[in-house]
Amino acid sequence: MNEEPLIIERLARIETKLDNAISRSDDHETRIRRLERALWLVTGAAAVGGGALGSIISKLVGGGA
Repeated sequence: MNEEPLIIERLARIETKLDNAISRSDDHETRIRRLERALWLVTGAAAVGGGALGSIISKLVGGGA
């Protein structure tokens, strides 16, 4: 009973699955970084917009000097 061809075939399948898992992991990292960057951009825009809107409302109401 020579099991060597069976072992080689199984190792090839494992290697293929491992390569696929690694490439998916890299893709997830890229997507997560892109989402984090967008989140910080939106957070900054909201802070700037909130400050500007607060200033405008303050001047309209008469609280500004």
